[in-house]
Amino acid sequence: MSQTILIEDNEDIRNLFTINLQTYTGTDIITRLTAADAIELLKILPTINLIITRKKIGEENSAQDIINFVNRNDLTIPVICLGEAEEFKDKAKVLAEPILWENLVKTSAELLGINLEKVSKKIKPDYIPVDVKFFYEINQVPCDIYIRIKKSNTEFQFVKRIHSKDSFEQGDIKRYEESGLKEFYVPQDYEQYFINFVSNHLIKKLEGNLEAEERIVVTGTSYDLINNQITHIGNLDEATSDLSDQSILSMVQSVQESPTLNKLLGFLFTSKISYAYQRCHMVSVICHYILSKLEINKPQYLETLSFVSFFSDITLKTRTQIEINSQTDLDNADLDDEDKLAVLYHARDAAKIIKEHHTAPQGIEQIILETHGNPNGIGFNDNPPEEIHNLSKIFIVADSFVKKLLNPSKYKEKKEILAELYVTCQNPGYQKIIKVLEQKIE
Repeated sequence: MSQTILIEDNEDIRNLFTINLQTYTGTDIITRLTAADAIELLKILPTINLIITRKKIGEENSAQDIINFVNRNDLTIPVICLGEAEEFKDKAKVLAEPILWENLVKTSAELLGINLEKVSKKIKPDYIPVDVKFFYEINQVPCDIYIRIKKSNTEFQFVKRIHSKDSFEQGDIKRYEESGLKEFYVPQDYEQYFINFVSNHLIKKLEGNLEAEERIVVTGTSYDLINNQITHIGNLDEATSDLSDQSILSMVQSVQESPTLNKLLGFLFTSKISYAYQRCHMVSVICHYILSKLEINKPQYLETLSFVSFFSDITLKTRTQIEINSQTDLDNADLDDEDKLAVLYHARDAAKIIKEHHTAPQGIEQIILETHGNPNGIGFNDNPPEEIHNLSKIFIVADSFVKKLLNPSKYKEKKEILAELYVTCQNPGYQKIIKVLEQKIE
C-alpha cells in the first residue's frame, strides 16, 4: 500500500481529505499539523509516496520547507501544494483555492499511478434499499423487488417479493408496512432505472389537478426521491432533473394558492411528509412572504428562492444533519466525522449539484453557496455579512426561522425565535428582513 503525508492544521479539512483519499485511492494517510513535524518523519521514513501540504500554515512556509527538504535529500517524492503558489509550479503540483476534495483525489491518483476510472467507481452492495413510501406512487414495477430477511446475527438473505411488471395496489404495500417493513430492495444494476420509473410517474401526477394537501404530499415524495438519488448516486440525471422542475413548480403553486400563510404552515406541521421536505416547503413559504413585502420583489425571484429552498440541503441524509444551523450546532451534534464534514461542505456540494441542472435560474449557484453566510459555501457564519446577495439574506433569515420553528421543545413562542434572530443577524439588511417577518408572525 502507498503512503501519503498530509500536512493540514484544520481538523475538519484534514478529516475530509483523509476519508476521501483513503476511500478512493487506497493510500495510507499519515497526517501532520506542520511541515516541521512532517520533515522529522521523512528523516526516518523516506519511502513516502506522496506529500500534500498547504503553501503556508501559520507563520511556517510549509510548502517551501517541504520542497527544500525533498530537493536537498534527492528524494523523488511528488509534492502537491494547496493554495495560490505559482512560484512552485515547476517543483510541485499546485492546486489553487478553493480546494475541492475531488480534484485532490484525482491529482493524487495520477501521482500515485492509480487508474482514474477505478478511482471514480464506488463499491456498491448487490441490493439497494428503497423506502416503502415510493411504492405508493406506482402500481407496477420495472424490475424485480426484494425484501431482506435476517438469517443470523451476521447474515441476511434477499427474497424476491414483487416480480418485474407485476401489478399491485396500495393496500398490498400498506400490509407490508404494517408488518414492520420499511424498505424494499432493488438490484444494484436497476437502481437508476427504478428511480427514473418512479420519477416519471410523479411528474405525471404533479402535472395533473391535485387538491392542495395531496399536492404537498406528492411533491414531498418527489423531493425525497431526488434526495435519495443525490445521496446514494451523487448526481442529477435527466429524469430527476425534470422531476425537480415539476416539484418546484408544484411547490410554488401550493404557496400561491393557499388562502393564508398560517393555514399553509399549519398543514405542513401536521402532514405526513418527511422533515426534510417540511423544512424545504416552509422555507419557501417564508421566503415568498418576505419577498412580497420588499421593494426588490420580482416574479423571477420567487422561482429562484424556491430553487434555493429545494436544493440547499439536498445532499444531507438525516434530520440531525439538516437541523444544524451554526458552527456550535455542528460541534455539538451526535454525528461521526464523515457526517459532520458532509454538513460543513453541504452548501458547496449543493452548488455543484445545481450546475448539472440546465433550467436552474441564472445566478442561483452563488446564492446556494451563501446560504449560511460564507461565500465559499463552507461552514457557518453566525453573524452573516452584509456583502452577499439580497436573496441570500432573505433565505438565511427564513431558513433560520423555520429550523427553530420546527424545534418546539426549545422555542415555546415565535417571538423567542425572532428575538434570537435579531441578536444573531445584526447587520442592517437582515434586521430589515426580520422586521418584515415579525409583522406577519403572531
